[in-house]
Amino acid sequence: MTNKEKFLSLVSDKKTNTLERNRERIKNRLMLRESQKIAIKVLTKLDELKWTQRDLANALNVSPQQVTKIVSGKENLTIDTQIKLQNVLNIPILATFYEKKMGVMEEWILTIEKRVEKIVAQTNSFSNNYQASKIVKVEKPASTEDYFQMVG
Repeated sequence: MTNKEKFLSLVSDKKTNTLERNRERIKNRLMLRESQKIAIKVLTKLDELKWTQRDLANALNVSPQQVTKIVSGKENLTIDTQIKLQNVLNIPILATFYEKKMGVMEEWILTIEKRVEKIVAQTNSFSNNYQASKIVKVEKPASTEDYFQMVG
């Protein structure tokens, strides 16, 4: 039996859904990351408010087990649950994409501001040096005779 024949005997004629399963796995991984970000926001706000998870469960009108799932970062939250969290805790939940973009924008603005400050400082330094050199040239006499003429 040749290598080609061995290979073909191992290959199935059935269609597999490997590509689709991998896409689903990637999608779930991204969703899990977002759920973890939400969990961190919720836990941070609970600490700030000095609330327990039971307090949050009461405010959301859900079971304490549901809150445990939320703060574990493993729950795929519905839009309804996310909106409830936003309203009860007064924190942005649905804005993670926007917040990330704004973070990049803020970094970019800070970088530009630093560059502008550097240019202004260099310009001021140049201007001060130029003004100082003009003063020195005006006040510095070329000879002793010139000095006595300037003084009086």
